[in-house]
Amino acid sequence: MRRNRFISRARQSADAATLGKLARRLAESSSRLEDDLWQRRLTELLNDRLARGADADIDAALDQLARDDGRAYEELADLAEACAESATLDIDGAPHDALLLALPLLAWSRYKLPAGPVSSAVLDNTTTQLTAHLAARGVRVALADAIFAIDQLPDSFGEVHEFAQRAFAAAAEGQRLKIDPKSLREPVAMLADTRYLLAAFVAPQGQPLFHWQQPGVDPDAKTAALEAFGEQIANVLKPVLTGCRYRLLAPVAFHAALRDGDRELRGFSLEAAVAFLKLTFNLEASSLQATIAAYEDKRVEEMRVGIGPAGNDDSVVEGVVWPLLGDDEEAAQEEIEAALRQLGVTRVTAHAHRFPLEYCDDCGAPIVPNPAGHSVHTEQPEDGEEQPAAPLH
Repeated sequence: MRRNRFISRARQSADAATLGKLARRLAESSSRLEDDLWQRRLTELLNDRLARGADADIDAALDQLARDDGRAYEELADLAEACAESATLDIDGAPHDALLLALPLLAWSRYKLPAGPVSSAVLDNTTTQLTAHLAARGVRVALADAIFAIDQLPDSFGEVHEFAQRAFAAAAEGQRLKIDPKSLREPVAMLADTRYLLAAFVAPQGQPLFHWQQPGVDPDAKTAALEAFGEQIANVLKPVLTGCRYRLLAPVAFHAALRDGDRELRGFSLEAAVAFLKLTFNLEASSLQATIAAYEDKRVEEMRVGIGPAGNDDSVVEGVVWPLLGDDEEAAQEEIEAALRQLGVTRVTAHAHRFPLEYCDDCGAPIVPNPAGHSVHTEQPEDGEEQPAAPLH
């Protein structure tokens, strides 16, 4: 039977309104008992909406709360993320807790950054390291058999929920999550970017997911476990990251990993841009100039930095995107300037006016500011001589 569109719309509006009301009551709560009650009700409704593929209700509620109740917005956003990236499932008649994790990798290269299928050997070794250093005893671990660019990851709460359910089912069956390479869009070519490995951890309900949560284990063992994992996984992933300089971040829950990746990529991208100009065109940091400007779409979304040889105010050779991530423009500008000075770039121009959030129609690359006050596409210096390729490791 075809569903009545108008009834569906009315029901969605009612659910979005209910989500908003429950989030407000949770934000106003003054006790743990109240917290638990409102969280249970919100979780039930969120799980229902996600299971029905109606995550538009969640987005509508968040949009409204973002305008008039910041605290309630944070409460609802936290729970929506948790419901999308975790679940309780039945395995052999027993309830199990499941969590979708991501391992962020910051990488830059003069060549194309890797994305897509990963070899069985690398996946087996990665699973071994996850199990040996991070997972608690008895935890089932399943890896997706691809490395993802940020624009290849599930995006909406509904997409994350659907992906997580598939990953949890794979873990329950002791298999990998198979990814169809044809389903992955071609990532935008960037000098520096984040890549992600995705894994599901599944444990009997109420039992620890991580090694440092186990009874008798010092909670501070987490630090040593992450260090040991990082040392081992850096070697495991070398075949995937050939021709790249890279840095690994700690595996954490999916949405937290995205925020960690975005935050750490900002300074990493500046370092990559300066190193790239030195290696490729023999441009020392002291001979560069940088331009900083805010870019907006209804509101300021990010700062962008154009970098090129000093003395040429019309063009830039490399650009960096600096997401604000809750920072204000002034604080972000100061942080960018400090990072540039630390890298040896002392000629810095900051534009007071804002630019529209634009990208190249042909390649999708972000347009960046030049010292003359315009948004331009990056281009190689006309008189620059490209240096022979040097290995990155």
